[in-house]
Amino acid sequence: MFEAFCILAACAVLAYIFTPLFLKQGEVHRASNRESRRRQLLEERERTLEAIRELDFDFRMGKLEDDDYRTIRSRYEADAVAVISQLDEGTDRADPIEDVIEQEIADVRARRARSSS
Repeated sequence: MFEAFCILAACAVLAYIFTPLFLKQGEVHRASNRESRRRQLLEERERTLEAIRELDFDFRMGKLEDDDYRTIRSRYEADAVAVISQLDEGTDRADPIEDVIEQEIADVRARRARSSS
């Protein structure tokens, strides 16, 4: 009987210790997805800016006519603005539903802590 109690107590302690790892898993996954998307946007921004630099160089070398240069450059500029806007949105604006969920989780944890004390 005592052995069963010790095993049960050990399982409870292990569950208490490892619970935060499982609760944070979704948060870590969301953060890694956000970071992955941010890296993709940064790479896309660099590719677009490099394309603009190459286009400018080709125009200065006389490889492009003025009308073609302006058309292509305006398209690249629009792409760059779109990517930079997406980057700005990702860094300045958090998803409001995530904030609400996080607040509700914090409230539940606080109530549990008060009731168990």
